[in-house]
Amino acid sequence: MSHLRFDMATNEWVIFAPSRSLRPHDLSRQTAGCPEPTPKKACPFCPGNEAFTPSEIYAVRDAGGSPPSNWQVRVFPNKFPALQVEQNPARYHDEQGFPCMGGCGAHEVIVESPNHDLVLAQQPTAQIELVLSTVQLRCRDLLGDLRIRSVVAFKNHGLGAGTSLVHPHWQLIATPVVPRQLRVQHQEAENFFDRHGTCLFCVLRENELRAATRIVATSDRFVAFMPFASHVPFEIWIMPRHSQPAFTRASSDDLRSLAKLLKTVLVKLYRGLGNPDFNLSIDDVPRGDEDQDYFQWHVRILPRLTTPAGFELGSGMSINAVLPEEAAAFLRDVPTA
Repeated sequence: MSHLRFDMATNEWVIFAPSRSLRPHDLSRQTAGCPEPTPKKACPFCPGNEAFTPSEIYAVRDAGGSPPSNWQVRVFPNKFPALQVEQNPARYHDEQGFPCMGGCGAHEVIVESPNHDLVLAQQPTAQIELVLSTVQLRCRDLLGDLRIRSVVAFKNHGLGAGTSLVHPHWQLIATPVVPRQLRVQHQEAENFFDRHGTCLFCVLRENELRAATRIVATSDRFVAFMPFASHVPFEIWIMPRHSQPAFTRASSDDLRSLAKLLKTVLVKLYRGLGNPDFNLSIDDVPRGDEDQDYFQWHVRILPRLTTPAGFELGSGMSINAVLPEEAAAFLRDVPTA
């Protein structure tokens, strides 16, 4: 059974999920940085193989076609969950007095489309919008459980980013505590708001727009830029142009605009860097802070072009060999049509 243990040295919770050791991983690195392709007839995420996955939670289906395989987007529990909704979040101490917590939460898979080989950069904008609206719907539903404090929506693309199945998909992990990295983000933003009466991330966005040198692309409602202090080469943030603390409160027009810009950014990465491995996540407020003005939700894309080594892992400090101004200028010149 999954459970959480508290690291008193760093003030953070660690999830222990023994069942995830059973995941099907191909450990041989492929030239393109992706797992060995799973034959479609054996892929649990392909239409016709719905029986290979846990029971469906949600799906968007075509008007025609024969169920259950006529879906456009499909959601189900992860077969190897980090956390489970059936567990109790009660805190306790083990025999030696170390603090622990029951592995309560949720872990879901969102299959982006029925197409086994089409990556998100190659999807029509309407399909990307459908994926984003499904992610938002599931986040809203999970946050309705009062035991859940945070939901992290993320996508792993490529073997170097941690994916184990090539069929494109997202994941959601709902946690009974706010993960430390997000907690630090929220605390810094709250402290800034208390001192200055304005949102830290909104200030960062406006500073980046004025500087212009790290802008990758823009749309009517969003801006994509490489942060001044990017932690990894070609790190990209996509942020609303208007103040909006919570992703779960984004409108359908927001998601449509985000889908267009996200496609533009992913196409630039795909063409400019040769389909790199990357991690994508949505940074959001914890449950209960949706109406607070201290935060601005945003999408983070972290290409996996380098491997953290001894200094980074030992100190927690990043070393980035690529200036974001140069990286942004390079991507701006990459055509998308």
